[in-house]
Amino acid sequence: MATAIRGVSATIALGLGSAAAPAPVAAQEDFRAAELDRPTRVEDAYPIKFREWEFQSGLRGSLGEGDRGLLGLLEFKTGLFRNGQFGVEIEGGVERSSAHGTGGGIESVSAHVLYGLARETISLPAVAVRLNASTPGAGAVGHEDWQFGVMGIATRSLGRLRLHGNGGYRFAAEGDGGDYLRFGLGADYPLGLFSRAILADLYVEAPVAAGRARVWAEIGTRLQVSNWSVLDFGLATRLDEWDHGHANVEIVIGVSRSFGIPGLTRVPPYPNPTIP
Repeated sequence: MATAIRGVSATIALGLGSAAAPAPVAAQEDFRAAELDRPTRVEDAYPIKFREWEFQSGLRGSLGEGDRGLLGLLEFKTGLFRNGQFGVEIEGGVERSSAHGTGGGIESVSAHVLYGLARETISLPAVAVRLNASTPGAGAVGHEDWQFGVMGIATRSLGRLRLHGNGGYRFAAEGDGGDYLRFGLGADYPLGLFSRAILADLYVEAPVAAGRARVWAEIGTRLQVSNWSVLDFGLATRLDEWDHGHANVEIVIGVSRSFGIPGLTRVPPYPNPTIP
């Protein structure tokens, strides 16, 4: 009898141990990431994983009563070093002004570095800093001169809800509107069984010199469509452009895909990834 009891106990312990230890699966894109313009402007404080590569593309279309446009983004970024990422972006498109007709071009070519300064703890948020540099553009939508920016980012988890705060400064030429301050508050929350998330934010660009602040309210979702790919959809409106019940509304759509380059990446298995 004792032998039988010990055998049953061992079987139960083995079963519980197997259930508690999840089998490693392939690395996957982070469907919950709050990334710049994908689909909201506010970012979270987490760079992509060390040695991982990611491609992003997206479109932002304006449906306002006045100026309308369609802007596109292509971005490549990588976890170039531990706790940090490096990325290059190309932005361009077409814009129809009610006063000047239709024009297009390349808005700018940009590069950024995002570095995580501190991980989240029980009492403190995760903190990161982002540095940007953008070249002059070409065509009707192009920037006239170089632009540089610095942004501080904080992320705090409250159960499944995550809150994000962004604050920074952008150096821009007079022809591009001059220097401005940037502030944003955002949140994300997963829906269902770890396959999609809803995101929302309030984002402000306030000129340092005289001028009206630009204020956006945005909501969107990110949907996991494969281990490697995420789709994003969003709606945005310029609150400062509300006029007799009408506002400049934008639709955002995009896709993110993780990938590897042989010899340059080795993405560890989930969960609890470790780099040898």
